[in-house]
Amino acid sequence: MNKFWTVTISGMMTLSCLSNAAQAEVLTIEGLTPASSPEFAEIQSIAIGDFGGSDGRALAFELEDRLSAVTVFGQPYFDVIGGRSAVQSDASLSGNVTAGIEEYETVARRRRCVKRGEKDKCLTYKDIEVDCLSRTIDFRAQVRATRYRDGRSIYTQAYPDQNEQTICFGDDDEFASSESVIRTMVSGAASAIRNDLAPREYRFEVRILENRKGMTKAEGQYFKAAIKMTKSNPAEACRMWDEAAQNGLVHLSLAFNRGLCAEQRGDLDAALALYDEAISLSPGKFEVSEAINRTNAHQRALDEWGLRQSSEPENQS
Repeated sequence: MNKFWTVTISGMMTLSCLSNAAQAEVLTIEGLTPASSPEFAEIQSIAIGDFGGSDGRALAFELEDRLSAVTVFGQPYFDVIGGRSAVQSDASLSGNVTAGIEEYETVARRRRCVKRGEKDKCLTYKDIEVDCLSRTIDFRAQVRATRYRDGRSIYTQAYPDQNEQTICFGDDDEFASSESVIRTMVSGAASAIRNDLAPREYRFEVRILENRKGMTKAEGQYFKAAIKMTKSNPAEACRMWDEAAQNGLVHLSLAFNRGLCAEQRGDLDAALALYDEAISLSPGKFEVSEAINRTNAHQRALDEWGLRQSSEPENQS
């Protein structure tokens, strides 16, 4: 047996017992998801222009609040200019929002009591056709962004939504307030637009891979000890996995977990190299493909952030 494995396992198995917390074996990953519209990487200020239609004003107010609240790395992302202003913005948002309400009579099958006994207790239920009233709310927001320096439209998008509700004779339900339904639709459109125009920071836990099939008994024990260390000392777990790789262990779970460690410390190039190793060991593995996509997106978001930072002095001059 490799002397490294013999000496290290006994010590690390003791360390692994320090934490008995009943929590999943995960590593916490932080990153940045790029905006869906990369043209906005250089847009520092946005004016909220005219929004027509029955609910245009509501969307304009919602967008002003949402975009004003965007921060990246603790810095406000946009200088949002609402209403009429003498200050010239880099781009302006405008659009049109409509919501139509239609009601119509219909029939539907409902479970109803068709026979009752003493004390009005139902004896027989049956699915029967009953008269109903259906209401459909059709919502559509159309939004456009125009860049000031060349008058070019850099963003055009439509956000359709629909809410349908049917109330039948004998139902205890009532129609939800149409105003509240439309407010929810406006809020949904504003959220989608915010995600289109600006990146999003994230922080979540990613479960490590624990499968040890193919490892020797000693390698498996050491790998398992590192897994347990993630609960109390993730940095030590990562160090152990690196040491295992240095001692010749090649395995899908090891490559993936080391990739998570690199991603966690912000070394995206190393993370991608390790994820590439993992995918070569198990082509099509979902967790690995997901990690590659996430890391590539994070790198793209950082590149766009760098472009934005380099363009800021020019925009401010």
